[in-house]
Amino acid sequence: MKKLLRIMRKRSKMGRRRFLVNSVSGLILVNLPQISFASSNPDIVVIGAGAAGLAATNYLTQQGKTVICIEADNHIGGRVYTDNSTFGVPYDLGAHWIESSEKNPYKIYGEKNKSEFNVYPEGSEKYAYYEGDKRLIWPEDKEVWKIYDAAEVAIAKTRKDIAPIEVVENKTSEYYDTVHTIIGPWDIAKDFSHYSCKDYNDAEWGPGKEWHCEQGYGALVAHRWKDIPVKLNTEAKEIKWDGQGVKVETNNGTIAAKACVVTVSTGILNARKIKFTPDLSPEKYESFSGISMGVYNHIALQFKKNFFDVKEKDSYLYYKIKSQNAPSPRGFCGFLNASGSNLSYFDTGGEFARELEQEGEQASIDFVLNELRSIFGSKVDKNLTKGHATKWASNPLTLGSYASAEPGKAHLREVLRQSVGDRIFFAGEATAKDWASVEGAHNSGETTAKEILKIIKS
Repeated sequence: MKKLLRIMRKRSKMGRRRFLVNSVSGLILVNLPQISFASSNPDIVVIGAGAAGLAATNYLTQQGKTVICIEADNHIGGRVYTDNSTFGVPYDLGAHWIESSEKNPYKIYGEKNKSEFNVYPEGSEKYAYYEGDKRLIWPEDKEVWKIYDAAEVAIAKTRKDIAPIEVVENKTSEYYDTVHTIIGPWDIAKDFSHYSCKDYNDAEWGPGKEWHCEQGYGALVAHRWKDIPVKLNTEAKEIKWDGQGVKVETNNGTIAAKACVVTVSTGILNARKIKFTPDLSPEKYESFSGISMGVYNHIALQFKKNFFDVKEKDSYLYYKIKSQNAPSPRGFCGFLNASGSNLSYFDTGGEFARELEQEGEQASIDFVLNELRSIFGSKVDKNLTKGHATKWASNPLTLGSYASAEPGKAHLREVLRQSVGDRIFFAGEATAKDWASVEGAHNSGETTAKEILKIIKS
């Protein structure tokens, strides 16, 4: 029963494990110390400077190991960073919610650095639910939450490695698409037919309510690791492990080391963007495809004022989605007035998010605006300042948002975590017990670093 209660969500953001990134201008960049390949060969090379790679680099360095961390992008943080130029206010293009707050290292860091950051807990439940242009106040909206609770219970009670679509009932309900969107695409970045109940229930997300950072979660992570030396704009092309140690071929030269830590997404690994010589086992590649990347996009809109019926900052918007029980519902969930900035996120997920992304950024923005007009009318256009949409499915450095097991593939999490030849180690959110989270990525980096230290003694 404890497990069931832990997994069940209520009507705020249902355990947002948002872990995304996109490439736009205006990133909060920190002055990172740069490193040269001309230095003596390191003990370990870490591929990727996201939360996992940075945590692994930090831990290994503290234990006296020489480490080179490389990053293909022009900034650290991976799938969590904050952009300030698009809207003139902090805009988390990737992860936004600071989850598992009791043990989240970034929430703890933010509290210790109050002169730089304002981190604060999410308040009491604040949401608005609409059917057309009418807001329903509890208990008027109890029918949609009745369907929601039944779906959550059905998934939480299922120990089999099957898709939620097989156990969730009420598929003919007029509220099914809304419930499907909240529990599936908005939380897992996948539709009910594309993730595993067992994988979902086996996750070990930590306790505590969600927190926010006024300056942005990405800014918080970047500040935490500002002194970690990283070689930016350096892409791993090939990992050779046919001799002693490893040799990592990059666009900026070759790094020879005793071992390497691979923290790139399963989307990149499954697409074989990094070549392994000799090749990895078929089972390893099956884990890359089986623990696959979902798609979750922010469609962010800035308004002149907060005209929504829920006046508090950091509130939620749900509405009756009418896509007639589509395999991937055509709708979104909203997060309103983030940290009081008048910036709101309207997020899509699953295959609908993929399709909408393919239609282009303006199509994504137009879709949200049309849905909002049906609720709020002319207020939307009168108060609109600017919009932006992320593009996760096509992002060349991730090829998706975050990973979850396909139905029947939950056992491949363990395969994904396994090292190869005591020289190639894997870390990142997809390998974490608390997967699809920034703190999970961080934890996996430290866990992998400890594993390496057991093998590389000197």
